[in-house]
Amino acid sequence: MVNEKWITVNGRRVRILQGGSGKPTLVFIHGLSFSADTWNECCLGYFERKHEVYAIDMPYGPRSRSDHFERESENDYAEHLKAVIDALGVLNPILIGASIGGETVLRYLALSYPASAAVVIGPVGVNRIDLAKISRPVLGIWGSRDNVSPRYNADLLTRFGFKVVYIDGAGHPAYLDKTEEFIKIVEEFLSEVGTAAITDR
Repeated sequence: MVNEKWITVNGRRVRILQGGSGKPTLVFIHGLSFSADTWNECCLGYFERKHEVYAIDMPYGPRSRSDHFERESENDYAEHLKAVIDALGVLNPILIGASIGGETVLRYLALSYPASAAVVIGPVGVNRIDLAKISRPVLGIWGSRDNVSPRYNADLLTRFGFKVVYIDGAGHPAYLDKTEEFIKIVEEFLSEVGTAAITDR
């Protein structure tokens, strides 16, 4: 069962949804128009059967209930994510981020912050991230009808050796449009990286 909790990080209140048990831990980061609740409505109930899960209300977007702030530098949200993960005491999670949440995850990895692997769904701003600095496994998921994050973002991930999967008929929020397919793809990825993720702890 997923529960709501609030923590204070760098003077800001942050809302968290937490549930499940088991390693590796999964941390979910929502897109601009969504919130942690979106992940709960989508798939937290599924993943918490096997994993400890957290969904973080990020400091952007109208639906997030955490304290908001505008980033002054492009890495500010990634720095905030790191501070939240540290405050939660989570070590080397698998990060799952959508849209600007996916961008935040990629920036987090490019800063060499602790994580075992990541799944990014239609991340934006990929061309402004130094992907060469990412050393962890990354799976990119795009909807075939995504009209927000251009295909060249996916091509960039592929060029740097990361796996990209397309979900046919899905739009930008592919995890909402085709939830069952999304879960299956993520499960396959977790099975590939799971042993290494647990070992990293």
